[in-house]
Formats: sequence, C-alpha cells, structure tokens
Amino acid sequence: MIKFFRKIRQKTLTENKFGKYLTYAIGEIILVVIGILIALQINNWNTNKSNLKESNEFVARLKAEVKSNIGFTQEEIKKKENQRRSSLAILKMVGEDITKLSSKTLDSLINISMANGNMEFKNGTLNEGLNTGKVALIKSDSLKTILYGLPSLVEEVRTGEKYMNEDLNDYFYPFIYEHISFRQMDYENTAHGELIGPSKFSSHNNLNVLNILKFESLIDNIFYNSNVQIDNYQRLKTELENLYNLIEEYD
Repeated sequence: MIKFFRKIRQKTLTENKFGKYLTYAIGEIILVVIGILIALQINNWNTNKSNLKESNEFVARLKAEVKSNIGFTQEEIKKKENQRRSSLAILKMVGEDITKLSSKTLDSLINISMANGNMEFKNGTLNEGLNTGKVALIKSDSLKTILYGLPSLVEEVRTGEKYMNEDLNDYFYPFIYEHISFRQMDYENTAHGELIGPSKFSSHNNLNVLNILKFESLIDNIFYNSNVQIDNYQRLKTELENLYNLIEEYD
C-alpha cells in the first residue's frame, strides 16, 4: 500500500501537481501512523495476555501456600492453648498441700508448659510475588492490600515467638534444671522410664517448686505469653482465611 502511494507521489511530482503530492504524502503518513498504532495495540494485547497468564499461575501457587499456612496456624493455636491450660493448672496447684498433689501430674503439666519453638510458615511464593512485581499484576485491590500487609503481620508473630522463647530459654529452663529432677520425670512419664530408673535423689520432691515464688512468676509468664501468642496466631489465621477467600473469588 505504501509503495502504491509512493508511485503516485512520484507521478504527481513529475507532473508538477504539488497539491496532489501533498495529499498522497499525508495519506502515506496516516497509514504509517495507523500501522504503528495497530502494532502497539497488538503488542499491548500480547503483553496483557502474558501478564494475565503469569498472574493466574502465581495466584494458583499462592492459594496452595496460603492453605498450608492456615493449617500451620491452626496447629500452633492448639499447641499454645494446651500450654495456656497447663500453665493455668499449675498456677492453681501453687500454695496447695503438696502431700495431696500428684508429682506425675505436675511433671506432665510442666512438660507441656515448657514447649518452645516457632510456627512453620511458607512464604516462598509470597516473597517471589513481592520481589518480582507479580503481586502488582493482580487485578484485585483487596487481594493486593492483604498481600502487601501480610509480611508485617508475620513479623509481629515472629517477634512474639522470640520474646516467649527467650523467656523460656533464659529464665524458665535454668530454674527447672536446678529444681526439677528430669530423670524422675522421664522415669514416670516416658516409654523408656524403666530403662533409666528413678532418680537416686530419693529425698527430692518435684512438688516442692510449688512453694517457690520464682516458679509461680515463671509459670505466670508462660500463661501470659501464651495468651499473647494465641491472639497473634488468631489474627494471622483470620487474615490468611480472608486472603484465601479473596483468591477463590479471584479464580
């Protein structure tokens, strides 16, 4: 088409018809512009199609990751609820007549109360999306808002875990090692108890810790920290569930 206009333009020049030449020149320019616009439109369409495909693949992987993390938070909430119940049960034993209490019961409650660790949380897909800009390709503003805010919420959870683990490691464990016979505890509560036998310190009674103020304070800290962490995990679980529902709607 352009060659056609070019021939006409050359003919008009040789015939000294400048007006017609200008008309055909403008027509040629318009055709070039239209061609460029069409090419750009096709390129944008291909780019958008590619971005949509990449976004959908990312969201599908993110959905599986979020589902796993909901399960992890549920497990951690159960652990912390057990820890809270056990620490509360110990607090109710403090000040009671130890001759009427069971050492085996106390040992079992202490075992549950002293559990530490961090919640498992998968964030590989989320980090990939944030670092590569894939989150920005998502069309849902609500979905993007939660994804951008999720790392700070996870960081709050990690901070709470850090404080609780430090309290257990720095204060509770040293106290327990000094005042509780783990051999007697294992003898009475584990499958290999008969192999190791009872403690040779026969005069020691684990129930004596119930009359020590520091022990009461340490257990109270566990109870308090457990409540804080349950709230943290619950907020995270709620946000993850909201995220999962938005992803399902996005699908």
